[in-house]
Amino acid sequence: MKPIQCQSCGMMFPKEDMGTNRDKTLNEDYCQNCFQDGEFTNHHLTLHGLEIHVLEMAKVHNEITLEEAQQIIRVLPDLKRWRMNNI
Repeated sequence: MKPIQCQSCGMMFPKEDMGTNRDKTLNEDYCQNCFQDGEFTNHHLTLHGLEIHVLEMAKVHNEITLEEAQQIIRVLPDLKRWRMNNI
């Protein structure tokens, strides 16, 4: 099965890692790290803060490559959580 791109953090995730809505149904837009029980897990996260976090994942923690981090950062402004028309 094709991985899904989280519409908050930009990371790819498998279906079993989907976030949850308030009624405990799965949310296909967000991963469980970003969205649980119908709410974002980090309400204070900003787009700039997420960009820094993604770079740290690559540089400090080696969870992704620097190239992957740069690709994610490029698409972040187009994701549902960060589009200006969602405000």
